Amino acid sequence: MRLRRGELIAGASGLALILFMFALTWYAVNGTLAPTLSLGLHQRTSFTGWQGLTHLRWLLLVTALLALALAYFQATLRAPAVPVTLAAIVLVLGGLSALTLIYRVLINPPSGGLDQRAGAYLGLVAAIGIAYGGFASLREEDGPNPDVLEIETVRLTGST
Repeated sequence: MRLRRGELIAGASGLALILFMFALTWYAVNGTLAPTLSLGLHQRTSFTGWQGLTHLRWLLLVTALLALALAYFQATLRAPAVPVTLAAIVLVLGGLSALTLIYRVLINPPSGGLDQRAGAYLGLVAAIGIAYGGFASLREEDGPNPDVLEIETVRLTGST
């Protein structure tokens, strides 16, 4: 298998972000309004990342899919051109996604009766993992450090 640590991190984080966006609750209605909405008005009281992030969801979905594509192309292609290009794109989009989620989750959380749930924080961690995976993939493209490589020395014995 040709996957290195960077592609593994990016691919796993991309898969995790997709799962977190669709499966976990990111926001929920709090207080006395929740029973009124759910029982009386039959309205939703919790929102996944896909439902709650109306504009940001497209950036997160594209970022996660490109992180998965990076792992796939690194594992299947022999030429480094596509994986290196994808690693650079994943690094930029992962960083942009992480910054926007830092703003949305940590700096400017939703107000108006909504609370953040664990899905928002896990999504942020996954976006940071995608950015780090893209960075690590680019760093590993140089190859090992020649200063730390041990070169085997072979001594010839016999007649001269």
